[in-house]
Amino acid sequence: MHILLAVLGALGGLAYFIWRVRATTTAARDVIEAADDIRSAARRFGYQRKLKANPLDDVEDNRLVAAAIMAAFARMDGDYTREQLEAIHAECQKTFAATAKEAEEITGQARWLMEQASNRDEAIRRLSKNLRSSLTDMEKRDLLAMVERIARIEGDSLRDLQKEALARLKHAIF
Repeated sequence: MHILLAVLGALGGLAYFIWRVRATTTAARDVIEAADDIRSAARRFGYQRKLKANPLDDVEDNRLVAAAIMAAFARMDGDYTREQLEAIHAECQKTFAATAKEAEEITGQARWLMEQASNRDEAIRRLSKNLRSSLTDMEKRDLLAMVERIARIEGDSLRDLQKEALARLKHAIF
């Protein structure tokens, strides 16, 4: 009986060790993906850093602006979750009719842009200032709906900070 318990204990210890190794590799893979996203986006926007211009002011692609605003709202309640990043990627594919690779690049660039901002409110203000004239009313409503869907991923209702930021965004683009 004691031999059977020892074998079960050893198997349990081995199973726990394997589970921890898998969790560690998943976490390491997530960190490497984030670093790759940031590195590739930094290469794309590297020339702006030389000019000491804020990259948020020079974004001309409305798809990238929308994705960065979604990333700002996702980041309001802490660091990005896997679900939030997947939702931003899915929104880019669906709404912008982008391929999976294009949506991945847009999501990576959006995350990089959010790292360049001192705070999320400043990022949303800088990014949304050109949207008023470049989007139609329907596109503006679509943007607000996308942002709200991303903000609601971690809860059924918006937090006060998210509600205020959404109101400021609505005021800035309409």
